[in-house]
Amino acid sequence: MSRKIKRHILFPMVLLAYFAIMAVMAYPRYKASGNWSEYFGIIGICLLMVILLFFILKRRQKIRDRFSSKKDLNQ
Repeated sequence: MSRKIKRHILFPMVLLAYFAIMAVMAYPRYKASGNWSEYFGIIGICLLMVILLFFILKRRQKIRDRFSSKKDLNQ
């Protein structure tokens, strides 16, 4: 029995993994320059985007499920 990973979980997790890899790759450059406010600002904005994407996709899925259940009841 395979479980399908829901889209509102999969996309933000992939995006979070991408941001984490990019943060690790950029760390030496920001360590050398000492511009920590920019580094943590970018990380914060990226995390905010992931959280926002999660809730938007979750809301869209609930609306889609509600619409499909109403459609099934009408038939």
